[in-house]
Amino acid sequence: MTDIIMQAYHVLDEIRRDPVYQSIKKLDQTIAVLYKNEIEQFQKAKLAYESIMSSGGSYHPDFKEAVKKFSEAKTMLYGKPEVKSYFESEKVFQDDLNQFLFDMTQAVSSHIKTPDQMGIVKKGGSCHVR
Repeated sequence: MTDIIMQAYHVLDEIRRDPVYQSIKKLDQTIAVLYKNEIEQFQKAKLAYESIMSSGGSYHPDFKEAVKKFSEAKTMLYGKPEVKSYFESEKVFQDDLNQFLFDMTQAVSSHIKTPDQMGIVKKGGSCHVR
């Protein structure tokens, strides 16, 4: 079992060296520095929105204003080129990880349920260990 754990650490080290992963880390640091104010505005608007949703939802008197501010803050932050690149890189990295996990499960058994590219686990198939 120790050998398997050590191999898992080796795989993790390879994943950490992946250029897409490194790009995500650099973008995360860059975004935190460049867009500190936008991130704070987004987080405040999100908290206000969540508070309103938990205490009345669309019937709350400040609902429209909270939705408007949250939408504006999200559009402002998510419209930045580094943030767009971050999410694009994150999607590529997630797809790579999903493919790796699929390949691993197929190596063990073709009956193990795995999510498709949309993240949905389809019915059918099972893996019974006896």
